[in-house]
Amino acid sequence: MEKKIDITSKVQGKLEDGRKMGLFLDEKKVGQIIMTDQGNHYEMAEGFEFDKDKIYKHENDTIEYTKKYVDDCDMGWC
Repeated sequence: MEKKIDITSKVQGKLEDGRKMGLFLDEKKVGQIIMTDQGNHYEMAEGFEFDKDKIYKHENDTIEYTKKYVDDCDMGWC
């Protein structure tokens, strides 16, 4: 199941040129705002969403088990 987490207060904006502002979460670009005469246009990276003046991060809350990192443990060396 997927959760939406409000990260609005953690996102920082950095003006990239006269009409774009990059949106960053911990130095990772998560989207951008393109400012036009018709209003602002929001483009978000995969896994992020802009909705009703808030920025959300989508997270999958199912437990994913990683592959075992060692094979042949029955040989006694792991």
